[in-house]
Amino acid sequence: MKRSTRGARGRAVGVVCAVAASLALLSACSSDDGDDTSSGTKESESATQKDQNGSASPSGRLNEDQSERKKLLSATKVDWDKAARTAESEVSRSKLLEIELGDDKQGNPEWDAEVVAQDGTGTDVRIDAVTGKVSGSTTDSDQDADDKTENSDKLAAAKITATKAADTATERKKGKVTAVALDDSDGGSTVWSVDVVTPATWDKTTFDIDAANGKVLNEHVDRD
Repeated sequence: MKRSTRGARGRAVGVVCAVAASLALLSACSSDDGDDTSSGTKESESATQKDQNGSASPSGRLNEDQSERKKLLSATKVDWDKAARTAESEVSRSKLLEIELGDDKQGNPEWDAEVVAQDGTGTDVRIDAVTGKVSGSTTDSDQDADDKTENSDKLAAAKITATKAADTATERKKGKVTAVALDDSDGGSTVWSVDVVTPATWDKTTFDIDAANGKVLNEHVDRD
């Protein structure tokens, strides 16, 4: 009987140990699964936050517009203000109305500017953004008296220069100026519209700056 009792106790102890080991294993697996889920969630939230802040997407790839901005600015050697002065010197006693960075037929960076003569006539001047030389100029013969008056009125309303407007924009957002244009705002006031591209993300920020007093009226980030 004693031998039989000792054997039963031994079997009982073995069962208890097996059950305890199984429970420990299940607990460890459950803990590991929970840690993986928590880590994955944090990584996902972090990636989403970066995307919302305008940083690179989780894949690190740029969209089409960002890639185009990177391509043009990486190849550009002549800043907007130098190109603007070159355009103004092409037409006697003219003033800059607008300038924008784009590409020519070969895909090379080019500044496309419009300058206005004293009589209000607008002339389109294209400047090579690598060499700084004038690559062409065109004066539209279809401009009528109203067109010329509109150009002159915009320039007359601008009490601050394009350079001052660009400086105001880059003080708010560090980056490269890719466009400056004198235009009418939705509210009726004349504004300098300035585009600034941030190389860290290649996003574009557009500022509307009151051409009369230099105040920033609107700021919009284009991440598309």
